Amino acid sequence: MNLSYLDPKIDLVFKRVFSRANLLLDFLNAVLPLDAPIESLTYLPTEQAPQVPGMRFSIVDVKCCDQSGQVFVVEMQMLWTDAYFSRILFSGAQAIVNQLSSGAAYQSLCRVYSVTVLNDVFEKDPGEKDRWLHHYKITRLAEHDKVLQGLQFVILELPKFTPQTRVEKQVTALWLRFLCETGKSGFVPDEAFLSYPPVADAVKLTEFKGYSAVEIESYQKYLDALSNEKSFLLDAETKGRAQ
Repeated sequence: MNLSYLDPKIDLVFKRVFSRANLLLDFLNAVLPLDAPIESLTYLPTEQAPQVPGMRFSIVDVKCCDQSGQVFVVEMQMLWTDAYFSRILFSGAQAIVNQLSSGAAYQSLCRVYSVTVLNDVFEKDPGEKDRWLHHYKITRLAEHDKVLQGLQFVILELPKFTPQTRVEKQVTALWLRFLCETGKSGFVPDEAFLSYPPVADAVKLTEFKGYSAVEIESYQKYLDALSNEKSFLLDAETKGRAQ
């Protein structure tokens, strides 16, 4: 392995970066369509959601709540299958149910955001080729401005974030560039990365020299398993088309 920086989308590195509350807070404020900024975060235990068949290695999750009690379930998803929709529905609903202790009033429930950072493309419609952010709410069909509050889903399709679609505010673009570019062969952080402290700190946490030999071995095994998983899904897709 000849890298100066590791890929932040990979399990070990993603957790190291986003286990820092200040970095996760800055990232969520940058990319989410929030009514008000997050001021503080507290990490919560993550539940072991059911595995999606054939996707053992590709899901990494972090769970936290903000100062108002809003819950954020953040998942890094390397590969996509249609079954993943069911997983995010389960995880989001579970985050609501787990707030309610026995005898507590339903009014005490706080909003839940299910956030998926996706290193794959699930929306293949040509008209969607530049739409990297997908925001779902529960709305009334006849009037979409009538929203049933409580559960929202946000999916970020990283492969669709290109120089042509970088019309977002600078901090949003920096975080998405960090996820898309860091760890690629020849990657060197530019001045934009280094001049914004949260992203500069995140880049530093991906430096190869900051990981032990055991951690690097684990990182490589994860990459190998992910490659096998991708091959498995491609084979299944090919067989499905043939049938």
